[in-house]
Amino acid sequence: MIEKSAVMACLASLRTRLSGELRTDAYSRMFYSTDASIYQVDPIAVLIPRNREDVHAAVEAAAEFGVPLLPRAAGSSLAGQAIGEAIIVDFTRYLDQIVEIDTEARTVTVEPGVVLGALNAELSSAGLQFGPDPASANRAAMGGIVANNSTGAHSILYGMTADHVREMNVILNDGTRARLGAISDHDLQRKSLSDTREGAVMKGIADLVSDPAHHRIIQDKTPRHWRRCGGYNLDRLITGDVTFRVPQHDEFNLAKLVCGSEGTLAVMEDITLDLVPCPTKTALAIVHFDALHAALEAVTVILDTKPSAVELLDHLGMSLCRKVPAWRKKLEGFVDGDPACVLITEYYGESESELAAKLHALKERVTSVGTGAKTVVNVTSDAGQADVWGIRKMGLGFLMSVKGDYKPIPFIEDAAVPTEHLAEYVTRIESFCASIDTKVAYYAHASAGCVHIRPLINTKAASEIAKLTEISSFAIELLHGYGGSLSSEHGDGR
Repeated sequence: MIEKSAVMACLASLRTRLSGELRTDAYSRMFYSTDASIYQVDPIAVLIPRNREDVHAAVEAAAEFGVPLLPRAAGSSLAGQAIGEAIIVDFTRYLDQIVEIDTEARTVTVEPGVVLGALNAELSSAGLQFGPDPASANRAAMGGIVANNSTGAHSILYGMTADHVREMNVILNDGTRARLGAISDHDLQRKSLSDTREGAVMKGIADLVSDPAHHRIIQDKTPRHWRRCGGYNLDRLITGDVTFRVPQHDEFNLAKLVCGSEGTLAVMEDITLDLVPCPTKTALAIVHFDALHAALEAVTVILDTKPSAVELLDHLGMSLCRKVPAWRKKLEGFVDGDPACVLITEYYGESESELAAKLHALKERVTSVGTGAKTVVNVTSDAGQADVWGIRKMGLGFLMSVKGDYKPIPFIEDAAVPTEHLAEYVTRIESFCASIDTKVAYYAHASAGCVHIRPLINTKAASEIAKLTEISSFAIELLHGYGGSLSSEHGDGR
């Protein structure tokens, strides 16, 4: 329980130090009480910092009076990370600058409020982009993307955000500033001896991960599936035979630990990220199936052809799309008839001939090994591909437009399993939901074994809300058997 007197003293102290806005009115608190998740929590107050010194003052005041502080970017998180009984700090209004682009080193330094779509638009003239590409890129800000350790449709190429985080300037919980990045053993030992909060953090984490007992726990208990963002990234700080991940840097780097920590370890002031080249040319193959199970079983076969992405579009999503005339026309440009689902399969290439060869190889492969694929529609024009990806990224919007009290609710949809288990995992979830009279909707990063499964729940009925626990428990037990991860891109949240 937070003491009201401490809150009032904290807010009074903070108001004397700010150039930005500190809002405590009911409207502002209600506005920031939700994010894109199913949760709602009223904050203590909302801070709109005008500069970094405002953020620094907020951390110092929160530390002095023992009041929780919650850094927030776009509020696009699906697991409730952006809400809480705390002073919410919104970085998106003013702390949204691209600090530096280094095209030679292929790095960019950004403030937390920079929106990914705007960042990539700025980088495009240099032929560069940020690799992970969540579907919410036109609204998701980099602070939240780093805090969640997000990924996206091209994760089989680019991995997780932590694979691209190089260093960051942060404010620690006592208000002191630190720069976190790769550090040599010599410098780590030197800093660990310093009488500072940064030194204590360095020493504490180094001691934790170097302890043989802890080392074994980290190795044994970290999910083997590479697509995961749950918990803290301690596995990225240990050395040894950790065969289920390939670290980008071998050095001790606490920026990798802050990535995915959901705002709990430090407040980021700016972040330096690695960039990747934009693809020269792309093409899509839309593989049609009459059954979801057949499509999911075919994913491993399609992965043998080295695509850059494989995304699932299910029957419900397509049906909802057809109800909107503008989107229906786009859908009919690449979907033939009324399939149960399609797998949007993308390839990168340096020339039209290279892409044509890859598309031909895919068609030969999926039609010759009994995958159940019925039709393959190639999409090679830029406009056509933009239509496909536009519909894919609108998938969640279409699902949430379902009329009535039963809505596709996010609570198990972030799980991922190795692709060889994907069809069985989804089938068993679907069967369990059917046994408790619950329908299911899907959209997916099929290439990474992540199918966003959304049971349709009526949250106005207590009996329906009780199903959330039933379905979650069943899904978690399944994940243990398949070596999957509960959080594969959206984080743990609440």
